[in-house]
Amino acid sequence: MEVSRVSTKGQVVIPKSIREKLQIREGDKVAFIEEDGKILFTKASLKAFRELADELSRVTEEKGCTEEEIMQSIKEVRKELLDERKSISRPR
Repeated sequence: MEVSRVSTKGQVVIPKSIREKLQIREGDKVAFIEEDGKILFTKASLKAFRELADELSRVTEEKGCTEEEIMQSIKEVRKELLDERKSISRPR
C-alpha cells in the first residue's frame, strides 16, 4: 500500500512505484472510477477504456438495463454536468 498527501489545491503525488507499475509518464492522462464506494485509479488508455466498457456491459446486463435507459441516463448526467459548469462559470 502506498500513501500520499492531498495538497490545498487537491493535488496528489502518485508514488514512484505506482507510476512505474502503471507506466505513467509526464503528460499521461489518468482515470478515476467510482465503484462500490471506492475510487479506482488507472492510466487512461484504450485498454483501460475497453475494460471499463466490458465491466459496464456486465453490470447493466445483470441489472437488466436497456440501451435506451442507459442513453437516457447519459443525457441526464450530461445535462447536470453542463448546468453545474454554467453555475460555476457565472460571475457572482
